[in-house]
Amino acid sequence: MKILIADSEPGLGAGLAAWLVENGWDAPGVAATSGEAVEWINQNGRADVLISDVFLQPADGLTLRESLLPHLPKMKTIFLSAHDVSAYSARMQGCPLLTKPVTGEALDAAIRGLYEAKPAMVAATPKAVAAPRPVVVATPRPVVTPRPVVTPRPVAVATAVPKAVASQAPAATAGPRPVAKPVVAQAAPVRPVPRPAVARPGPVAAAAPAGPEIELPPDELVGTTLGSYRIEAKIGNSSQGGIYRAIQTNMGRHVRFYTLDRIRSQDPAEIQQFIANASVKANVSHPSIFAVYEAGESAGIYFYSCEYIPCRSLGQLREAGLSLDENTALQVMKVVSDVMGYFAREKITHNLISENAILLDQHQRPRVANIATYEARQETGPGAEMSELGTIIASVLPENARSLGGRDLAVSLAAGNTGTYPGWSALVRGIEALEPKIAPEDAYKLDAQERAAIRMVEEAKKRRKKNMIINTVISLSLLAAALGSVWWFLLRQKGGSARAFDRMIPIPAGEFIYQNGEKVTLPGFYIDEYEVTIGQYARFLEDIKANPEKLKTIEHPDQPKGKPHIPEGWADMTELDPPMPGYFARAKQWGKYKDAALDVNSPVFGLDWYDAYAYAKWKGRRLPTEKEWEKAARGTKGLIYPWGNEDQPKWVNSGNDTNRDPKKGGEIDGQDAWSPVDAMPRDESPFGVVGMAGNVSEWTASLDVDPKMSSAKVPVIRGGNWRTPKDYTLDRRVLKLTELQTDEALGFRTASDTPPDKTSQ
Repeated sequence: MKILIADSEPGLGAGLAAWLVENGWDAPGVAATSGEAVEWINQNGRADVLISDVFLQPADGLTLRESLLPHLPKMKTIFLSAHDVSAYSARMQGCPLLTKPVTGEALDAAIRGLYEAKPAMVAATPKAVAAPRPVVVATPRPVVTPRPVVTPRPVAVATAVPKAVASQAPAATAGPRPVAKPVVAQAAPVRPVPRPAVARPGPVAAAAPAGPEIELPPDELVGTTLGSYRIEAKIGNSSQGGIYRAIQTNMGRHVRFYTLDRIRSQDPAEIQQFIANASVKANVSHPSIFAVYEAGESAGIYFYSCEYIPCRSLGQLREAGLSLDENTALQVMKVVSDVMGYFAREKITHNLISENAILLDQHQRPRVANIATYEARQETGPGAEMSELGTIIASVLPENARSLGGRDLAVSLAAGNTGTYPGWSALVRGIEALEPKIAPEDAYKLDAQERAAIRMVEEAKKRRKKNMIINTVISLSLLAAALGSVWWFLLRQKGGSARAFDRMIPIPAGEFIYQNGEKVTLPGFYIDEYEVTIGQYARFLEDIKANPEKLKTIEHPDQPKGKPHIPEGWADMTELDPPMPGYFARAKQWGKYKDAALDVNSPVFGLDWYDAYAYAKWKGRRLPTEKEWEKAARGTKGLIYPWGNEDQPKWVNSGNDTNRDPKKGGEIDGQDAWSPVDAMPRDESPFGVVGMAGNVSEWTASLDVDPKMSSAKVPVIRGGNWRTPKDYTLDRRVLKLTELQTDEALGFRTASDTPPDKTSQ
């Protein structure tokens, strides 16, 4: 078992690690920062148990866990803290919480409790139910960048902003913020919405998370490409032009795209003001403010792009008749106060804060729109800004929200009673005094913990000294083996070398039984013996990168312009520090991905229908039709399984034994998730086609009516996969994904009307 302890307190991680080793555990990794934690995982391939301080630096422990889980879904987490973490209990999702000072015995019990039916120590929060794997829109494929914010310690955050625009952002004193998936953007129209100064209209309700984005009617820019940005939809208007959702194709991420309309673009003064505003915004560097990436001009359109995170503004919540709970309202006030204090310290000109500039992401974490500007619309000071903030918060707090004093504070500020707070820092302290707290450990307890950690290290040193002679002899005897292991790890790719798998199986012309007994006649064709592998697809990506002109001849005519062909999860996440390898790199280097075996001879996955179409055409082939696929799988007699009509769970890589526990999985068929395409030779059809019942399901060329929308057609998916328990009969049909969607258990194989020696690359 691989255990990683991530804690910045001197001696604590080393002391706990020494205790665990002395008590029979494998030597844990120790990291003092979140960056060191990611680097350790990159070097070791995985972490089975992450033990992290909630207030780790620079990314807090909650954000670190959320960033790692997409790559290590079986990873379990234990949190440590000497401070109140009640505000973040929902994000802890039932993970054990140990209050500092932490003893080795308590940590040992917590680790063992992770693998028991009922964990011995868990945070006081409802257990989170594991959600089913979502169907993710495959294009554009966003690069996820955590922007951690913690309290009470400041955090330095690495953003994806180009160096010419911004550098690392200073910290805000707000709660940790989760990694956001760019699905829905915040709306921030310039025209203010009238509201009562204090009373909140509408029924009292809990504030809702970000919902589906409301798109405006498309205009001339929607569907076009400006520079490296492909415009997908119009989502709003600013005082100077349209606001759009776009995909930055060279980065594979969604952005919020601001433009200067064409009429204003004819006025040099308007252009100068637009670019000046963009420049000021780009120099704002604060983790709670949406970062501006770049500004430019293309085809006569002036623009700038910024972060795209699912948010709803307080104005939208108020208009919907929703309200905030008092604790969330205090968090909002604190984040806004910190942002305004940042503007004041840095002497950044900005517009007056508005209800449409204060936003909540899908996890109810506050964000602030970038209100920096070259020239403010009106002169304001801290007093007027605090009063406006109070008015905004009072309008979204119900009358009975008085248990913590948040509403009383908001109403007092709205009434102009700001003299108690000479500056924004004072207001932040006032808000923190109202927040619900569990008293942090007393100073003497923290001192005791440090002494205990040092004592643990010293005791471990003494024990090691006694055994030094024995250890030296053993070490010398194992030196040759160790050197061999190092050579093996460094020079050998655990994912193996890519094999060809280019053989195609001839399927003779004639009649066969299709679906529930229908007799169908097909001409002869050829189909891949195996599913297309990661190694094969890598050669395709290398070729089109070196020869981009080929794309014009291989892409489907209906494919969105500029859509990349890199599968979901394939590429390294270079915006993390250090970079997080994607599944291609993990397959080559470690032979593991998401705690499951994966090598370059496993089937490629995470690619959409257009990707499969382009690869097949690049290969000089095509996707098989649904009927061709079924004939190749079932033979002429309509078998239930490739091998016959009797279920043989050991012969197919299915979901019968898929398990997220790193110690379990593969008990029946020997495979926990993906397997090399030739690993299950008994999953073979009467014609000799392998892997059609399991491993991954497969795209076909056929389209059928979408069961949820009769006016549309979607591609037909055939075959079972490593997630489908028992449902791997060969008459299985799936009609749920559009051409642009992907799945981790979905790949493809190619077909041809001519022999492979005339069609292969």
